[in-house]
Amino acid sequence: MHNTSKKPRYALNPQGEFIVENYNLAKPFANFFPGIAGTYGIPMWAFYVNRGQAIASFGTTDKNSSILEFFPANKAWQLVSHAGFRTFFKIAHQKGSLFYEPFHNGLANLHFEIDNRMSISSHGLKIEESNSTVGLHTQVEYFTIPNDSFAALARIVTIRNTSRSVKHIQILDGLPTVIPFGIANLFLKKLGRTIEAWMKVKNIELGVPFYKIDVDPTDRPQVLHVMQGNFYLGFSQEAKAPRIIRPIVDPQCVFGPITDLSFPYQFFASKNYQYPKTQISVSKTPCAFVFERITLAPSEEKTLYTVIGSMDSLETLTSCVPRIAHKEYLREKQNENRRVIEDLQKDIDTKSAYRAFDLYAKQTYLDNIIRGGYPLIFGKDKSRKVFYAYSRKHGDLERDYNKFHIESTYFSQGNGNYRDMNQNRRCDIWFHPEVDDENIILFFNLIQSDGFNPLVIKGCNFILDATENFKIKLDKLTEQKYHAALLSFLEKPFTPGSVILFIEKNKIRLRVNYEQFLNTLITSSFRYQEAEHGEGFWTDHWTYNLDLLENYLAIFPERLKELVFDKRVFAFYDNTESVKPRDQKYILKDNTVRQFHSLVSDSAKRELIKKRVYPHELSRNNHGNADVYTTTLVNKLFCILVNKMASLDPFGVGMEMEADKPNWFDALNGLPALLGSSINETFELKRLLVLIGKFFTLSGVHTVALSEEIYELLEKLDSLASEYFTSPSKNRDLDFWDKSHTLKEEYRHKTKFGFSGKEAEVAVDALKGMLANFEKKVDAGLEKGRDKKRNVYYSYFVNEATKYHTLNQHFVKPTKFSQKKLPLFLEGQMHALRLSASLHNAQLLYRGTQDSELYDKKLKMYKVTASLKGMPEEIGRCRVFTPGWLENESIWLHMEYKYLLEVLKCGLYEEFYKDLRNALIPFQKAEQYGRSILENSSFLVSSAFPDKSLHGNGFVARLSGSTAEFVNMWLLMNIGKTPFTLDSKNRLQLTFSPILAKWLFAKDKTYRFNFLSSIAVTYRNPKMKNTFGKNGVTPVKIAFCDTSGNPVELNSDTIPSPYAQQIRSRAIPSIEIVLS
Repeated sequence: MHNTSKKPRYALNPQGEFIVENYNLAKPFANFFPGIAGTYGIPMWAFYVNRGQAIASFGTTDKNSSILEFFPANKAWQLVSHAGFRTFFKIAHQKGSLFYEPFHNGLANLHFEIDNRMSISSHGLKIEESNSTVGLHTQVEYFTIPNDSFAALARIVTIRNTSRSVKHIQILDGLPTVIPFGIANLFLKKLGRTIEAWMKVKNIELGVPFYKIDVDPTDRPQVLHVMQGNFYLGFSQEAKAPRIIRPIVDPQCVFGPITDLSFPYQFFASKNYQYPKTQISVSKTPCAFVFERITLAPSEEKTLYTVIGSMDSLETLTSCVPRIAHKEYLREKQNENRRVIEDLQKDIDTKSAYRAFDLYAKQTYLDNIIRGGYPLIFGKDKSRKVFYAYSRKHGDLERDYNKFHIESTYFSQGNGNYRDMNQNRRCDIWFHPEVDDENIILFFNLIQSDGFNPLVIKGCNFILDATENFKIKLDKLTEQKYHAALLSFLEKPFTPGSVILFIEKNKIRLRVNYEQFLNTLITSSFRYQEAEHGEGFWTDHWTYNLDLLENYLAIFPERLKELVFDKRVFAFYDNTESVKPRDQKYILKDNTVRQFHSLVSDSAKRELIKKRVYPHELSRNNHGNADVYTTTLVNKLFCILVNKMASLDPFGVGMEMEADKPNWFDALNGLPALLGSSINETFELKRLLVLIGKFFTLSGVHTVALSEEIYELLEKLDSLASEYFTSPSKNRDLDFWDKSHTLKEEYRHKTKFGFSGKEAEVAVDALKGMLANFEKKVDAGLEKGRDKKRNVYYSYFVNEATKYHTLNQHFVKPTKFSQKKLPLFLEGQMHALRLSASLHNAQLLYRGTQDSELYDKKLKMYKVTASLKGMPEEIGRCRVFTPGWLENESIWLHMEYKYLLEVLKCGLYEEFYKDLRNALIPFQKAEQYGRSILENSSFLVSSAFPDKSLHGNGFVARLSGSTAEFVNMWLLMNIGKTPFTLDSKNRLQLTFSPILAKWLFAKDKTYRFNFLSSIAVTYRNPKMKNTFGKNGVTPVKIAFCDTSGNPVELNSDTIPSPYAQQIRSRAIPSIEIVLS
């Protein structure tokens, strides 16, 4: 059977790996390693595809520090077989030599009988190829090195003789190109030939080439020397000791005149190939190939070990080589790498009837960590500090547009976007209660006085605060002679990783271990979250803070009053960018009113912020000229409320896109220019109104203090809302729009440099009246957005100015509008479900959505949009995409999962599970999905796409907001909405309210999961029924051992105090619950 007749096959193996047989012939996909090296490791990013030897690109930090050049997925699929790792065999044969390149899907291999497979795990990758024609089996294992002082990719190649005869083989194995350290991606892409003049390879004679440049190639007066370099270490493990194999670094010595790298001309042409006597190691792009001659008896195998990475100097490399050039080192690091990843995944351990579901939960949780980070706790109680490691912006071969950054240090962290990190940390409190209110404080403190926020969340720094106290403690931490150097380093902001690397580099000897040192240091410091404006302001970012609040109170209900009304730890982010008033951004273009360039940067404010001490970007009292203004959470909630209440469109339906950016649906990038608005944030405004009212009721507070500027705007908006309902005018929505926007513009002008610091004490009863007034106004607008015949909501609107006054040469003032609805979007239905007043209303909306064009009847999934065919291209890039692809009518997994989460939340359990079987990724057919069913994609191609062979195929791997939605679903399915509540005497209690379908229970009639990341919960379902519906079973008996080891048995679904506290503090290891 020739290779052309092979078919790809997909399966899960007993080790939990996803297998792709004949992967070179399968649908192409792109994937990546986690980029997690443990707390005391330096991470390496590595991307792979299912072609050739898989690894398409890898490096450190970002695209500017690649070792194998970064290419987008479509180029990687084309290039990896030539530019990626290669293995060439020259096998002695009775008629001469037989040439064979394993894993290469080229013409030369067509006459061989070949089977290959790819084994994908959360922590690494393995590829295997059996060539029965030549009698060889080749296996390649890849993983990254964890918990060491350098970043590296490990590659282990094993060749086994599967024939009955002895094999004499010459082998070349390695990389056709290696990028020396210090060459930015721009140089590779734009000046690839010129930049070769800087390239050098050193240390060849010692067997471990060091690829570098001597000086930074940027054209500037200051010459910067570069010490760091990339290295390639190859060795084999002999009987007594490892033997380092000196790589060939000159591609001319391997490929000769074949510059397209298609085959190793010099190697194949020579009867007796030898390691080259001379090589050119400068002014050309180098390679790295180890050369070996081996003899294999039948069933004998030979293994080649390779470590490719980056070191901070040649001296460091030289000192490390004896330690790392060992088989035992690599095998231990391979196991350690697996443990690092699996230890993170243990938090969400699940054992259901579906192994794919259980493994998918683990993979999704890991991917959620990669985008949102993993909380590490320093110190205890009030001195506790939270640090998030491992996060980064989602950038990979398919997200080629993103500038990802993975800090090359211990305790690595990266940059991310406000929305992404906020969403992906939504449920952290359910897994790590010790995080407490840290994320609420962080993300609310990035909200500005105008209700917006900076886009880019950078790394977290610490600043030594209690310096004198720390000096006293230093003697216990290290010797006196190291104090000065250490204190000098700590004068600047630091991270846990940077300080430990400083200690190692300067050979400072500690009297305690790293963990004890960091606990002492960080609890003597304050945490400072860096952020930067980025670009524009999105209308939806504030809404994810409400999710954080609701989840926090599901775990800590007794802390509501303290968090919302008492703690004065909330501040306002101070941005140099602000939203222009309407008379400076509405312009006439082609006789049509447009909104362009809505933001302005204030140079005076920038200078003011620069002069401040840390933290620079926090708003000050006295309009920017005094101390940081700290306030309560309720004050910040009202700040958001007044800004959003004054941002409704001229019809009161949607929230205006007033600041150059749309909302969650980024691909409507043109809508802000069209004076667009979104009903989704109007729903969220109602949610905020309801939530504040609920907080008032539950807390029992009678008065609250509000910033005088916020309260002034609040009162005036309340008056406008009252006027609205008494006005007989047909233009009352337009009047409210104009007057409320004017008030908002005045408020923003007043608070541009900060608040006065003065606060008004306001009666809660008065505020409740205002909330009711606003809710009535918001409801009136929402009703206009509903299609009453179809029971669905329109999500987006174009507000066309049909009449206007010219203000000057450039600007206009609209006086009349016409509102045009965009086609249906799934997003609007999701938000409407979230605010459904009753189960009946939710059912009507659900049926309306399923009966609409949003439902893909072929795939039985939900499309992100209906057809956009009739829309102008000006609405944004989604309009120009082919239907079924990207954000035009595709199955956008994040939004589909958001929608399913709300179906679950509002009590439509039968509907939820029916949809889950069709929509959840582990239940997909792998042949259709085209990649691992344990991993999410950003979108699945819908049946609207013209290529039917791609319907249901997933694209853009893993790091999608869908991870946060699934984790949230998993929690609700296993535990219920609000596990911790207060009884009638305000004592903590815990209620398990699972929403599990009977088919999720295993053959032994159990379902197991980890609660709060470490408590093993077992549900026993002897009747094998659903835990919902008419005949559903519920918890009737709960058994566990208390903190003293005494057995406790409760004939109830609720665990009272003090056991509820013991469980929340994770002092109880396991719980068994009988359902009946």
